[in-house]
Amino acid sequence: MLQFLLGLSDRQAAEAVRCRIDFQYAMAMELDDPGFHHSVLGDFRDRLAEDGRADRLLDLALARLKEAAWCARAPRSAPTPRTSWPRCVA
Repeated sequence: MLQFLLGLSDRQAAEAVRCRIDFQYAMAMELDDPGFHHSVLGDFRDRLAEDGRADRLLDLALARLKEAAWCARAPRSAPTPRTSWPRCVA
């Protein structure tokens, strides 16, 4: 997700995992973790594309977000406008 959101190439993302604390934190890695080779990301995408796994993963993520009320309707006292809340598929 971070790679996509920041528009990083596989090489740049792998380097970020080695050097950036925010990437390491998001991936629950130790600070001294050596990271991984950039080709792992392509392999992961290939495996995710098999047999509709990406769709199942997205469905699971959306279900978990709904359970956690991330996609609930905004309360009337919400400090931010409704348009800034995460959007979910019904």
